[in-house]
Amino acid sequence: MKIVGKVATIIFKNETNNWTVLLVKQGTEYITCVGETEEIEVDDELEFEGEVVSHKVYGEQLKFSSYKKVLPKTTSALISYIADNIIGVGKKTAKNIVDMFGDETVNVIRFQMDKLYEVKGLNADKIERLNDFFNTEWEKWNTIEFLSNFGLSTVVSNRIYQAVGKDTISIIKENPYSLLGFIRSLDFRTVDRIGRNIGISLTNSDRLDHGIIYAMDKITEFGHTCVEKENLLSYSQELLEVDEAEIANAITRLTINNKLFIEKIDLKEYVFRQSMYLAEENIARCVIDHTRQKIKTKKLDKVIDKVSEANGIELSLEQRNAINTCLNNQISIVTGGPGTGKTTIIKCIIDILEEEKKNYVLCAPTGRAAKRITQTTGKEAKTLHRLLEISKIDDHDIDMFFEYQVKPVEDEVVIVDEASMIDLMMMNNLVKGIKPSTQIIIVGDVNQLPSVGPGSVLKDIISSDVVPTVELKQIYRQSAKSDIIVNAHRVNDGEYPEFKSKDTDLFFIPTKTIEDTVSEISSLISYRLENYANIDVLKDLQILTPVKKTELGTIQLNDKMQELLNPENIVRKQVTHNGKIFRENDKVMQIVNNYDKKYSIEGKFFEGIYNGDIGYINLIDKDEEKLYVLFDDDRLVEYDFDELDQLEHSYAITIHKSQGSEFDYVILPIFTGYKKLLSRNLLYTAMTRAKKMLIIVGNRNTLNYMVDNLDSKNRKTGLREKIEKMLYEDSTKFKS
Repeated sequence: MKIVGKVATIIFKNETNNWTVLLVKQGTEYITCVGETEEIEVDDELEFEGEVVSHKVYGEQLKFSSYKKVLPKTTSALISYIADNIIGVGKKTAKNIVDMFGDETVNVIRFQMDKLYEVKGLNADKIERLNDFFNTEWEKWNTIEFLSNFGLSTVVSNRIYQAVGKDTISIIKENPYSLLGFIRSLDFRTVDRIGRNIGISLTNSDRLDHGIIYAMDKITEFGHTCVEKENLLSYSQELLEVDEAEIANAITRLTINNKLFIEKIDLKEYVFRQSMYLAEENIARCVIDHTRQKIKTKKLDKVIDKVSEANGIELSLEQRNAINTCLNNQISIVTGGPGTGKTTIIKCIIDILEEEKKNYVLCAPTGRAAKRITQTTGKEAKTLHRLLEISKIDDHDIDMFFEYQVKPVEDEVVIVDEASMIDLMMMNNLVKGIKPSTQIIIVGDVNQLPSVGPGSVLKDIISSDVVPTVELKQIYRQSAKSDIIVNAHRVNDGEYPEFKSKDTDLFFIPTKTIEDTVSEISSLISYRLENYANIDVLKDLQILTPVKKTELGTIQLNDKMQELLNPENIVRKQVTHNGKIFRENDKVMQIVNNYDKKYSIEGKFFEGIYNGDIGYINLIDKDEEKLYVLFDDDRLVEYDFDELDQLEHSYAITIHKSQGSEFDYVILPIFTGYKKLLSRNLLYTAMTRAKKMLIIVGNRNTLNYMVDNLDSKNRKTGLREKIEKMLYEDSTKFKS
């Protein structure tokens, strides 16, 4: 359905996602229109295309998928358009212009502005304004109208125009695939739709090149950094609908131009995108260079005795070996599961470095991981973003992240905790910031979930067998009493967890249906846990789940838990945003990195709230349209109502989001789900998040399936091979 009308009122606009509610005048009638918009104003005449829907609160409205500005097509419309939009040019002068130039008016204004001096009522300033307006507005809306023919929304079309400029249409007609160079986030399939519609050949080299890069991105989006060449050939052929020979030639062309790299791994050819390949090379070179640096070996027995006595702990031979390894090598790794003493080792290393008056920095991949290590060591830890001063960048833009210029790290020693969470691009940025003389100590649990981003950096470096690595296996006395920790290690070893009926911190509640599972969780939340453990369920408990969707996903569980733990009442203010109710006292999570958010702690000002930070809504000010979230009991952060897309409820969060965090009490629903997702290291990661109590609710067969499923560990990467290759080449070079 199409309607044409004038914008009477802009009722609401969300600046984050451009969602807009408009009141549009159509003749003598008014209709509410909703959809995404950019750069529209009251009195703009627009043509909307969409469907009429009935909203349960707001009634009938037009939900539009696209819109375009109605450009004047008649003499009277053109006169009004000029008079309405050009300051100082009224209807009388506008009529003089149109009377003089007729059908050529727009061309004269845009391309022959000297002729306008003949028009009564115009001077140099007014002519300049006319020319500027028509050369931007006219071209922009013509571009948007042109792109709407290919199904592109006005918002996307405007983004293209802003990036490319006034020659957008001619550039698109000549080569639509060049748009992908202007806007990295633009989808290849969108551009290909334009190309095919305007008759670009299927074998056009730009089409093939960009299509293959797109195919690489799709195949590697689950964490791989490379793809087997045969798989790339077949997928690209299906996507681009050309002969395999054409694809092979294009891959060769991209390789010659260093857009793709091909490397043999296990006798098969694998293809890498440039940024992935070079990032792995950078990391491999850093690893090799650091292992080659010999530092003066120190006898540390006495100083280790001193710090262990000062901390009131008795270090095992394994822990003493780890401390010696870390301090006597230029690069080292400590890995181990829960309860094996990783944090104790970090604390002792820090004490020794302070004794030696060495500058060090403690860092972690996320805000929550940095907070946890700060709490357990008593020393400040920085996020990698903050350490390297990475800001205002889309972490998902691989090429931009690869090219980012980071702040050099000046400290003598860098200690990186929770290293299993570090993806390829972040590790690449870290090694860019580190000097050759910097000592690197890497700590993490290699058996946890791999990083959300591409790569399996910690696993690859360890498996290269080049970096001195200590694997902690002993579970220490206090931890050995925990059934959570004992069974997490059982799961990691491929054994099914065992559950006791009493004197335990690990419980399993079997259920027969999803509905039963939700019911059990609800009763635990409502009263059973508080009665049993005397806890504050809102503050001390976290629900972890494998998925976002389904009845056991975060979305529906959060709705249910909000209803149970923070129900609507007259005391707590609330605001609805995009269908989600945010209420004072709600538990929420920041879901994007926002480097500009400011807050103060004890009079000092800081910047940055990061993906994964959890807090509670402290106050909603409806008059000022602001909402305040208290993170970590000391960071009060202000949000405008139109920024609430950055928050989501966090009574329940995904297991992936929980990495780097610990919670006193955890409920883990396990029933059914996507088989590939339900893996051993997902279960292991979830179990190791709980400190005091873990309650697993669900199906025992699914739980056992997760223990047996190692699938998600099989990411295809080339970092290990690059480290091994460089080591061999360097040793050969030195021998000769």
